[in-house]
Amino acid sequence: MDFEGISDILGHSGKYQKYVFGLACIGAIFPGMVVVCMTFVGYPVKHRCVVSVCDDNNTHYEEKFVEWAIPEGEKCRVRELENNITDQCKQDVFSNSTTHCSKWVYDNSLFSATTVSQFDLTCERTWLGPLAVSVYMAGMLIGAIVIGDFSDRFGRKKGMLLSALLIGTGGILSAVSPNYCMFLIMRFFTGAGGIGLFQITFVQAIEFTGTKWRTFCGIFIEVPFAVGEAMAGVLAVFIRDWRWLQVAVSAPAFILVTYIWLMPESFRWLVSQGRNDEAKKVLERAAKVNDVDIRIHLGDDDNMEVPSSADTVLVSNIKEDLEKECQHEGTTMKSVIDLLTTPNMRIRSFNLFFCWSVITLVYFGLSSNTSNLGGNVFVNFIASMLIEIPSCIFSYFALDRLGRKGSLSFVLLLGGFSCFISGFIPEGYDWLVVCLSLVGKFGAAAGFAIVYVYSAELFPTDYRSVGVGACSMCGRVGGIVSPLIASLAEVYKPLPLVIFGVLSAVSGCLVVFLPETVGCKLPQTLPESEAFGTDQSIWFFACVDKHQKKSTRETNTTSREV
Repeated sequence: MDFEGISDILGHSGKYQKYVFGLACIGAIFPGMVVVCMTFVGYPVKHRCVVSVCDDNNTHYEEKFVEWAIPEGEKCRVRELENNITDQCKQDVFSNSTTHCSKWVYDNSLFSATTVSQFDLTCERTWLGPLAVSVYMAGMLIGAIVIGDFSDRFGRKKGMLLSALLIGTGGILSAVSPNYCMFLIMRFFTGAGGIGLFQITFVQAIEFTGTKWRTFCGIFIEVPFAVGEAMAGVLAVFIRDWRWLQVAVSAPAFILVTYIWLMPESFRWLVSQGRNDEAKKVLERAAKVNDVDIRIHLGDDDNMEVPSSADTVLVSNIKEDLEKECQHEGTTMKSVIDLLTTPNMRIRSFNLFFCWSVITLVYFGLSSNTSNLGGNVFVNFIASMLIEIPSCIFSYFALDRLGRKGSLSFVLLLGGFSCFISGFIPEGYDWLVVCLSLVGKFGAAAGFAIVYVYSAELFPTDYRSVGVGACSMCGRVGGIVSPLIASLAEVYKPLPLVIFGVLSAVSGCLVVFLPETVGCKLPQTLPESEAFGTDQSIWFFACVDKHQKKSTRETNTTSREV
């Protein structure tokens, strides 16, 4: 099959490709909704101990007797009663000694119920709250591998269906969980479905898009994901019970069951599986919609060319397989250990591992930390999600103009200093803390888009999948740790922002020691990678090198990895 001829005639962005990209964008909304919903589902509502002689079914979080029954600022202890008096609610019946309590009264002024109030995630059980986000991230770690492989074996549509069922079923079952253990298990499966769905919709859009528009689609598929994140905040404005909110963000994923009929199977995947007749039907339908004739390129024989990995993207390897130069089939088993055997690649690999961990930690950490910022929690959250849209636009235009190293270092330093400074803003300036936090989120979101490209270009072709896969694994670790860092606000409110800021700034400085790749011939083998960039100064940036600017435009379409 003449893929290049078919792509040129069909058009790189014809009506049919736009139709598929539109469906993929709709599919990308749902993972965004479920990945951040714990900000409200597990909102850390205020709580106090139950005062047995004072509280009844009609009392609330704020009551007059709290002043003498509970020490100021205490959440886990209540004053003991004098002489075991149990029938009077007066100030003089309480002693100065305190005792631990086992029941709590929650402030329901903002949310009628969250997992914190439902499962009593307070005092010594407080650490269980952020654990739900960590479990979700662990689900993403496993789902990226398992569902990605499932999609590569059984097709994009079946992989999409499995992911949608995991999101919908896992979300609904978590909403009706009778205990916190079951809730965590369901969150794990929801996380697996969320990452699986996003990966597959990304690949589906890429495989139907011509080479000319792959970069655009690869970056701007992040926009509907950000819209989905923001929608979770909009729903939380109107739904203040965690169970119904969990259903509201998860159940819509069942809509994607209709993709069995609406979404075409990837013709590239069909050909790679030897299902040539089905691939022809998909291409003929696309040609009919685009009003072009591709019969001469389809031919009448069944001896179709099996697509190379540059044509058929592996979901389990995701973005790294889009590189135009990759991927040669080798007879030697590739291992990440090989990348650590030579000095230059060892330093660069650890540098990238750290960078991925920091970006993921800051990205999801800032999302979790919106509940700790001053002002309106809903406005802060929605703004934090929508800031990702301009970050995508910035990444798209900055990658070739500022270079990979310059762009990544800039957004990391920008986000790092913004977060760090916001941690020392005095009380009364909540709006300034929120604004600086948004700048930090902008940097982390832009860093996500840029680091995918940069990592794929720094690793040699023979080790690209291995290298980027190892980076992604390190990134998941950062995601698992992120809610635990955000929970440190209970100890000292600015502490999470300070940690995010320091780590991001350190990573931004370390990126300077990596070589620039834009406009350069990318390394194919490990020895070439070891020698690559040794003639560059650490202060070499594409944006300040005149000769580099010219070569950037010439190699743009072949060197970019989304």
